[in-house]
Amino acid sequence: MPPNFQIHRRRLVLFILLGSLALGVLTGQVRSADRRRIGWMGTVAEGALAPASRGLSRMSDALAHSWSLLREIGTLRQENARLAAEVARLRQENAQLRGAAQENAQLRALLAFKREHTYRAVSARVIGRDPSHWFSTILVDRGAADGVQRNDPVVTSDGLVGHVIETGGTWARVLLILDPRSAVGVAVERSREAGVTQGQGTAVVRVKYLSRDADVQPGDQVISSGLGQIYPRGLPVGTVTRVNRPTGQTLFQEALIKPAAGLNHLEDVLILLRSGAEVPR
Repeated sequence: MPPNFQIHRRRLVLFILLGSLALGVLTGQVRSADRRRIGWMGTVAEGALAPASRGLSRMSDALAHSWSLLREIGTLRQENARLAAEVARLRQENAQLRGAAQENAQLRALLAFKREHTYRAVSARVIGRDPSHWFSTILVDRGAADGVQRNDPVVTSDGLVGHVIETGGTWARVLLILDPRSAVGVAVERSREAGVTQGQGTAVVRVKYLSRDADVQPGDQVISSGLGQIYPRGLPVGTVTRVNRPTGQTLFQEALIKPAAGLNHLEDVLILLRSGAEVPR
């Protein structure tokens, strides 16, 4: 036989086989009671592709879940930033309200003190403080234009602060009782023992010239005695924290007192005007 004939015959046989196979598949599907079945070839293909399909489905679900998480994280970050800004704003408002309440309480206390005494007085705000370690003075925003004069006593609602040592038209400088140059005639309120304070440039004040047998105890309240020409009688000065008993031939004993007024945190004070002042009740 010629070679071409052999080739054509092989092609014919292959065509007949493929056609028979296709016809058999179609016949099986047509004869099936459930026309929705995919046949045995579809089943084979589905079995081969099922693992890949499941993998792709899982990957799609994972990607969708990750995208959802990213969107939620972005939303949470924005909400967190908004809440942080709101908390900062509320804290600032709270601090301002606390400051206003504290200032209001101080001013009310000063007003109450002013009403309890017959002295003419002007309120003043502290606008400066001497930074030196050797001197304890403050600067206030009232001066000669307000009737303030040298040696006018200065107080808070808690107690004695000091006295005016220098004035300008709209300002005055006040020497605190903490200053070593300051001296105040005082008395122990309980026993009426008399002495004189002297500043030490520290947070405590020394009371000197207490008699050797003076009845002074820690916790005693010390007030101004009214002796001298500056401070009126009865102003709270401080509380006794320690008593140094005399030894040997020492004639006097000394005491240390903590000032009644918060001298390291002064904001508002009252200046008692000596000009035209009346005797306190």
